[in-house]
Amino acid sequence: MITALLAWGLPWAAGSGLCVLLGRGLRARWDVAAALGNGLLLGWFLTALLASLLAAADTGHAFARVAPWLGAVAVLAWIAAFVLRRRDPSPASAPLPRVGRIVWWLLVVLVVVRLGVLGGEALLRPTFPWDAWSAWAIKPKTWFLLGHFVPYVDPSTWLADPSMPARTSAVWDYPSLLAWIQVWFASAAGDWNEPRINLAWTGALAALALASYGQWRAIGVGRRLAMVLVYALVSLPLVGAHAALAGYADLWLAAAFGAAVLAWLRWLRRGEAGQLVLAIAFALSLPLIKLEGAVWLLVFSVVVVLATLPVRWRWRVVALALGLIVLGVALGGFIFPMLGLGWVRVNWGQVMVPALGTLDLHWRPVGTAMLSGLLTLPNWHLLWYVVPVVVTWRWRAFAVDRASACLGSLLAACALFLFVLFFFTDASAWAQNYTSANRLVLHLVPTVFSLLALLLQNLSATLRDTGRAPLAPIDRA
Repeated sequence: MITALLAWGLPWAAGSGLCVLLGRGLRARWDVAAALGNGLLLGWFLTALLASLLAAADTGHAFARVAPWLGAVAVLAWIAAFVLRRRDPSPASAPLPRVGRIVWWLLVVLVVVRLGVLGGEALLRPTFPWDAWSAWAIKPKTWFLLGHFVPYVDPSTWLADPSMPARTSAVWDYPSLLAWIQVWFASAAGDWNEPRINLAWTGALAALALASYGQWRAIGVGRRLAMVLVYALVSLPLVGAHAALAGYADLWLAAAFGAAVLAWLRWLRRGEAGQLVLAIAFALSLPLIKLEGAVWLLVFSVVVVLATLPVRWRWRVVALALGLIVLGVALGGFIFPMLGLGWVRVNWGQVMVPALGTLDLHWRPVGTAMLSGLLTLPNWHLLWYVVPVVVTWRWRAFAVDRASACLGSLLAACALFLFVLFFFTDASAWAQNYTSANRLVLHLVPTVFSLLALLLQNLSATLRDTGRAPLAPIDRA
């Protein structure tokens, strides 16, 4: 039991210490929630990195090899955070009225109960979903049961040399960050105990909920609105399914992408340099979680860079980039690197991705299937009915609030990618059979909730007690 608690506590202490250090202290209660949520995710990613470096030769003792390093990071981070903390006073926060407090605590109880039920479901069974045990659990289980790391190679390479000390599978090139997190928990448990390993998926959802609440409060969202959105997020059926039927990487990718965006928004609103560092750290983890993370990293990086430019330069850069793309395709194609996917080649009507193969670009009529998956199946409650209404109703926020405009641009770029993927490539089959289409949409859902938080924040009567800075206008330079 002590080892199991340390398997959770050490990454959490190290990650939260680093978050507090980047924020130079805890100035308000929302900073505590943000540090706990971001810290758990960051701590697990740090654990995976250390395990891959220190425990590759002895995966069965990954816990013993990595735990001292995590403890050292935790101690040093918290000491440095205390020494370097800011001395300015905390922002004022007026108490909620009695009814508001009751509503807030009721929502907290509902969120905790929801997470408890999901965690109990994860503990009831071994890894159950097909892709979870055939794709995502295969590497860590092999490494742990063998007692050491072995590389995975493509089937043709493996067949060409039977003596090669390597393994192969249909998904041999999937990223390994989650695999090392699973090795960490298996080592702490002393055996390949899938229910105890899979409980981390509920932890990832809890971390996302904490980080979302803390960061939304930090950028000016009222307490009741923030908690309503947290409950709405964790209560989504597909989100709950990915936590209860643990094993897929999509929930982790959604959490990491959502955490990166939240830290970026806080940097835009409050100018905290440490939040930009945190956003970069989470963004760089995306390709290490799942192949699609390379695309989200590219889109996020482009939007972040463009958002830092003055408007006159922004449009010039966009026009220049589009012109170069058109010219490159007209001259026979071009290549560019994508972290996690290799060198991608773009020709007229084709995109060649080393990790995915050749994608032929032509129209696929899958609109009915996509709309059915978003609006009629029991995956999303009423989310995709609410979002268009809120965006239409509060569209003026995009013109006066820089953070809303930047986040809207990011989601528009992500939606454009999904549109091209589902309507112009063979990925249309994922929409027609209602499988991966919803899982890819899941990657963006926490960020969609952040957009709702920004658009609705001025409607909250509790905005007066947040102590936030005024909205940052869009630069007109």
